[in-house]
Amino acid sequence: MNSKLICFLSLLYISAAAQTPRETYIKKWHKVAQDEMRDYRIPASITLAQGILESGDGKSELATKANNHFGIKCHLDWKGKKVYMDDDEKGECFRSYENAKESFRDHSLFLSTRSRYAFL
Repeated sequence: MNSKLICFLSLLYISAAAQTPRETYIKKWHKVAQDEMRDYRIPASITLAQGILESGDGKSELATKANNHFGIKCHLDWKGKKVYMDDDEKGECFRSYENAKESFRDHSLFLSTRSRYAFL
């Protein structure tokens, strides 16, 4: 291997390692957010911003254990898996998903079908 290639690969590795958790989150989920934008007309930037805020860049306990990136609570109509965590109150029910992509879809459905968010 020549020295230029070794230097290039070293710089590539260093730049990838230097990404912030937020940049890593955006890089990982931007395509999913863009797909949701095409299907539900919710700007990908809004979806990503809320996911970043609610999940602590994907590192929160709710995101890592329940794949819930948006802090969506169970509500009365939820029939899926559940996890219980302290939030506004002790032991609140949150939706749990098989994977994070399901969380993004549920977020889109939540915003697009609930009258509470219709004005948005």
